[in-house]
Amino acid sequence: MTFGTVMDSSDSEQNRKCCNIRLEMSYPDGRKLPKDTRSCVGGFRYEGHKKQLRPRYAQSDIGEPFIPKFSAIASEGQKLPPPTDDWADNTTVLTGMTTDSFTMDEKMIYTAPIGRVVGRRCSRLVWLLASSLLCVISVVSAPIMCSLPIIAPHFGFSMPAIQCDVDCEGLLFLMAVKTVFLVIAIGVLYWRKAMADMPRLYFVRAALTFLVMFILFAFWLFYVVRIMFERYDNYKYIVSYSTSLLDALLWTHYLSVVLLELRRLRAQFIVTIVRDPDGEMHTLNIGAGSIQEAATEILRFYTTRFSSFNIHLDNARQSAVAKQSGMQGATAGFKMYNIEQFGGQETVSEVNTRALMEAAARRRIGGYTEVMQEELDFEKRLKKRKYRLIAAAEDAFSHVQNTAEGGQKTVINNQMDSLTAAQNVFTWIVRPLTKFLKTTRLQSRHPSGEVTRHIERCLTLKLSHRTFLQRFFSDRIPQQEVVTESKWSVICEDTVSSGVQNGSYFVLKSHNSDIDCGVQLVCSVSSIPFFNLTEQAKSSNEKFALKISNESAV
Repeated sequence: MTFGTVMDSSDSEQNRKCCNIRLEMSYPDGRKLPKDTRSCVGGFRYEGHKKQLRPRYAQSDIGEPFIPKFSAIASEGQKLPPPTDDWADNTTVLTGMTTDSFTMDEKMIYTAPIGRVVGRRCSRLVWLLASSLLCVISVVSAPIMCSLPIIAPHFGFSMPAIQCDVDCEGLLFLMAVKTVFLVIAIGVLYWRKAMADMPRLYFVRAALTFLVMFILFAFWLFYVVRIMFERYDNYKYIVSYSTSLLDALLWTHYLSVVLLELRRLRAQFIVTIVRDPDGEMHTLNIGAGSIQEAATEILRFYTTRFSSFNIHLDNARQSAVAKQSGMQGATAGFKMYNIEQFGGQETVSEVNTRALMEAAARRRIGGYTEVMQEELDFEKRLKKRKYRLIAAAEDAFSHVQNTAEGGQKTVINNQMDSLTAAQNVFTWIVRPLTKFLKTTRLQSRHPSGEVTRHIERCLTLKLSHRTFLQRFFSDRIPQQEVVTESKWSVICEDTVSSGVQNGSYFVLKSHNSDIDCGVQLVCSVSSIPFFNLTEQAKSSNEKFALKISNESAV
């Protein structure tokens, strides 16, 4: 980029006169001064033999001007600072080795959640204590109502004499049976470990809780005001009133079963689940409920139906494909340079982003042969090592004899216990097994101790070598330790407490360090349509004709 200088004719004449005046000055004794080669105007130097002004710098505001108030270029507005002599040492150039390059992975659409905070633990503990206290109050309310008229006189509260006939005793027995039923129903439905910790309030459960609290408050208020304060003397009515409270609680429990359990059994929606990054897809039928309830069912379905995700194998295959096709890393190798902005990072526009994506797609399409060849080579290498392992395991298991096989009591030399036999089998198959596990990146999931114990178990139970190898060929990776908690988060445009409807779209992201590391479940919901089924009568015309032409083959 070049910078020009603007000067009018009058200013040029004035500057030339100024220079001539300075050149004609002399000493008092008549001697002339030496030729002045300094700039008479900042940024210009006079050369007599060329009779012209040659710009020394690109801008006129550099240096100390002879006429300070004049600056034609500076009057045009703010200019960029000129380059100095050490510009090459102080200039930063963005290259492929710098971290200020643009990649599609730098855009974060959400903030990763942290672990369980103290507030959530406290709220969960308070909820458990409050629900337990409410269940206890619900169970003991009816017996306390029947017992208060009996024990109240012992505490100085006068009550009329109690008379209980046969009908009253029958009601007492019925109340005891209903109390036992209520205890069993509460224990079966509520006294169990929760499957998930939901991020927002569970409205159905909260509504049922407030309903139970209202029923207890209303019955106790009527009991205290109309029976205790008025000293009602009909004990049979008191027992009947207590039984009515149990009936209301039992019907509330039935309502909770319908809302919490039975409502989800009727399939109303189809959820298409796609796992990122490998793209494995399954479908699940769910009933009506909120998004967080649907997320819980989806995670349970994912744990039981999806194959295990091997992140080490996925990263290795992606690196091999990128290396084969000449692209390093996850991006397509395109960098954005900003040569006009000094400092800061400029945001990439939508047009530039689309251009980058199209160029990367064209490059990927051009290198599909390398990707296909890498996939074929990997499958071929995997099958070769798999069948080598099968042959070695079959040979090793065939050499192990059981002394009690077939009921024979023949003496066999070199008898071994199960552990020693398992160690010998492991020594026989350790080389092909190690190569196969390295190919599938599962060597950390199958330590030598676990493999030896598995061989010992198979030999003790007289299992075949194919049953033994199924542990290594299965899509489900065995877990070395018990997973007590699996951390996931929901990414959704709507609130997770809102109901599931047609067109709902949300993402479940895993935050586990070992299992399911880097996994995202993309879930899209579609409703099951209403099927309009009609009956169509069978056609009465059952006669047929044979059409034969000259070209028909008989």
